[in-house]
Amino acid sequence: MPGHAIGGIEVRVTRPEAGAGPSTTRTLVLVSMTAANAMVLVDQTAVPLALPSIMSEFGVGSQPVQWVLNASLLPLAGLLVLGGRLADLFGRRRVFVVGSTIFAISSALAGLAPDFEILLTFRVFQGVGGALMLPTTIAIISAAFPGAERGRALGTMGGAAAVAGALGPTVGGALTSTLGWRFVLLVNVPLAVAAVIIAMRAVAPDSRRTDSRSIDLAGTVLLSVALAGLIFAVAQSQTWGWGSPGVLVPLLGSVLAAVLFVWLERRTENPLMDFALLRRYPNYRGAVISQGVGGMAEMGLGIIFPLVLILNLGMDPGLAGLALIPATVPMVVVAPLAGRWYDKVGGRVPLVSGFGVLALSGLLLAAGVLTTNYWLLLPGLLVYGTGLALVLTVNDPVSLDTVPATEHGQASGVSATAEQFGGALGIAVLYTVFHATYVNRLHADIDASPIADASTAQLERLRADIIAAEQTGLHPDSFDPEVSMYLVSALEASEFGYAVTFVFVSVLAVAAAVVVGRLVRPVTTQDAAGPRQADVPGG
Repeated sequence: MPGHAIGGIEVRVTRPEAGAGPSTTRTLVLVSMTAANAMVLVDQTAVPLALPSIMSEFGVGSQPVQWVLNASLLPLAGLLVLGGRLADLFGRRRVFVVGSTIFAISSALAGLAPDFEILLTFRVFQGVGGALMLPTTIAIISAAFPGAERGRALGTMGGAAAVAGALGPTVGGALTSTLGWRFVLLVNVPLAVAAVIIAMRAVAPDSRRTDSRSIDLAGTVLLSVALAGLIFAVAQSQTWGWGSPGVLVPLLGSVLAAVLFVWLERRTENPLMDFALLRRYPNYRGAVISQGVGGMAEMGLGIIFPLVLILNLGMDPGLAGLALIPATVPMVVVAPLAGRWYDKVGGRVPLVSGFGVLALSGLLLAAGVLTTNYWLLLPGLLVYGTGLALVLTVNDPVSLDTVPATEHGQASGVSATAEQFGGALGIAVLYTVFHATYVNRLHADIDASPIADASTAQLERLRADIIAAEQTGLHPDSFDPEVSMYLVSALEASEFGYAVTFVFVSVLAVAAAVVVGRLVRPVTTQDAAGPRQADVPGG
């Protein structure tokens, strides 16, 4: 959603490069890189509104359909740092073009997928393409603009991409309602093609590289296995149970891969992730944690909000997308103000305040969802957007302002990885919280009611009717008469599940506020001098 998500890997430029050119050329570079950022962010935030239609067409449940998002987010999180290293070794423009091409082709094939498994396969390749695209964009902009204009150009790209990502739910709802869910993916194709054409014309050719550093492929594989194993285990826990081998084996594999990753990175000459930076710079450590929690709230609630609006409030996907605009408006208004606030007081106060506002939004959303009235849900959406804008806007400068300029690339990559992984984890965790609470409350309400207990067959029919309603909005008269008697219990149980999930987000935000408040410290002039010096041409 916000500019932090662009995931830049190489943000420093010590002297003007060949890419710096006439104003028109630089404008084309900015347009191309902004389109690339916006494309990936819109894809992440628009797809949740298409999930109900995907469920209906392929006959899958609400748990498996989460993988339409996770299948893209996991490779994006696991390969971002590698994408930046590849750009350093083989050239920024070259890697950007390759990533954009992979993203475009996989978007087309995912949009035309004849079955669910093929859709997931090409969503994985979309994540791979995005991981190659995103790390190069900041570096390309930095090389194209002279020092005096670089900050404004990067801010323009981040702001435009953030607004586009914030409008993703509206785009997703509108496309799904008018043209169908496939166009949510197919719309990426012309945008990616345009970005590649402009980049080939405007971005300076890559110079010959003399860097002989090796690529940490083993670290990349271990990090990807650790992330994917944890997400898979959490997501499937409600279907198979925590004691199932299908959950325990990936979970243990994730832990083992994480341990091996840490062990390897401490002994590798050119590690994918330098843990010494996290130990040495508390601000950087706090920003990484903040980025992960922000990603959990952003993407996790991105799954929950459409379910509330479509199922409980009876909206169709197009109207649901419009109804989520109030959660995106604060990003446009608050983001620039948050940047100025950071310049004046540093990162601790804005971040702690942001998480405090996010915690308040969870309580407001929990109260509003119990009323089944959109206008009572609206305050929570506005406050949620405000808190998220504060957190995600301030994270990047907090992480970079105390880290030496020579480490900015890795710091940006790790921060972006934290957000993408946090997003994938948030989808799995928040849906698990909702689903577990909903199922337990549904069975308890049915047992306590005077109506007969539902049979397994009746519960399956009720589930099928609810899945169908996720595409069109919930209309009780469309339900099978044999299960409609349980509909009131299902709605009340879902409201309770949503409320518990929103309160869980509040608890998560309070915990993040405490951690960030302890870690993030004011940046002294001496701390900031090194990193900021890199923004000066020839510095």
